[in-house]
Amino acid sequence: MRAQEYFEQIRETVVEIERSKEMLERLLASEGAKVQRYGEQQGNGNSDAMDRVNRRIEFEQRLQRRINEASEMLDEATILLYGDDDHGGLAKLKGNRYADVLCMAYCQGMPWKEVAEVMRCSVKWCRELSGAAFAYIDGVGFAHIRTA
Repeated sequence: MRAQEYFEQIRETVVEIERSKEMLERLLASEGAKVQRYGEQQGNGNSDAMDRVNRRIEFEQRLQRRINEASEMLDEATILLYGDDDHGGLAKLKGNRYADVLCMAYCQGMPWKEVAEVMRCSVKWCRELSGAAFAYIDGVGFAHIRTA
């Protein structure tokens, strides 16, 4: 797998998780606080509400599993960018700017405009930095970068 494909997979996962978290928040909001009624009830009027709660709980469990998987991917990518001790990886071999642009754009899923603002350069320059970083990683290999 090429470096750009690897980081694009990570970005897609991060964006997917953020969307899922937003959906979960909407589900929680739709449940809302319900008035508790006491006394005799006719029929089972709470089944719809309970079904909604159960679906949300199941979704929350699936989301948590996905977040755990993504966390492992992000940990691996962070080691590739900064090394085990935050003093290695791509940052050591090529420079912090290259590692930072990949981290923000792909591992954090930031829009390119925000990345450019943080990096204090143009979107075009950030994309060129990431392209150079991908070419470097592909040239020397993932294993070399991880052990730097």
